[in-house]
Amino acid sequence: MASADVSVDQYGLNARPEFKDTIQIMDLPAKYIPETGKHRSPGRLVIVGDVHGMKESLVELLEKVGYKDKRDHLILAGDIISKGPDSKGVVDLARELDATVVRGNHEDRIILAAADMMAEHADLDAPGPSEPADKAQDALEEVSFSHGDYKDRKLVKELGHQRIKWLKQCPVILRVGKLGDMGEVVVVHAGLVPGVELEKQDPTMVMNMRTIKHGVPSDERKGRGWMKVWNEFQKHLPKHKRSTVVYGHDSKRGLQMEKYSMGIDTGCLKGGKLSAIVIEGGQSDHKHKLVQVDCKDGRQR
Repeated sequence: MASADVSVDQYGLNARPEFKDTIQIMDLPAKYIPETGKHRSPGRLVIVGDVHGMKESLVELLEKVGYKDKRDHLILAGDIISKGPDSKGVVDLARELDATVVRGNHEDRIILAAADMMAEHADLDAPGPSEPADKAQDALEEVSFSHGDYKDRKLVKELGHQRIKWLKQCPVILRVGKLGDMGEVVVVHAGLVPGVELEKQDPTMVMNMRTIKHGVPSDERKGRGWMKVWNEFQKHLPKHKRSTVVYGHDSKRGLQMEKYSMGIDTGCLKGGKLSAIVIEGGQSDHKHKLVQVDCKDGRQR
């Protein structure tokens, strides 16, 4: 049933260490799921790719979508912070709109850096870090690690305790629910391994993966994209068991729209686009569309 690249016997069956204070899975409250039928309510789901502190672009995208807070629900697919000009503003907007956010590798880095700083009895609400920049450490941009580089620790100070506490409540996996032909919709930051239960997915890989080889995920670019393996796997399943993943993380691949996966990190930070999948109910099924806005280069130099 599975392709040569998917060997569920090799991955996901062993016990994994518990990730302390990490929410592995959250189910989206049923009240946010768009209704179908003649007398349906007009509520929509708006799922947005990597924002990276680009608040102005996020506001512009929501305006283009015609987002209404009391009607629609916003889901952010991780990496809402870091690298861009206004991480604090993005977090505040997400909180104001009561958005659901999944934990990306950059949220994870900041949370780990904050935990390390607290272990050192640092005041997270005090102004900027007192340490010198460590450029060798700063080069480790993609992988989550416990100490955090200078920029991470600086951002921890900017965000402060309450925003960090809020980010810690963001799940690694958001199970949206069954939406017609899309099957069960799941939102993650980076990816999922097909054939492995959500509860047994490795959270680090869910936030970082790009490829799969012999059933094992990797954050390396060399190899077969996990989404290709995922789509092949879904086609072998009965229709009622199929699942669609909406994800971000991989701006180099850009927009990746396939039958059972939608990659929507379209490089807003680097002057690309900010993308949203808008899901709404129809007469008999759910339908979705892509909405994008152009972004200015927001990288801090």
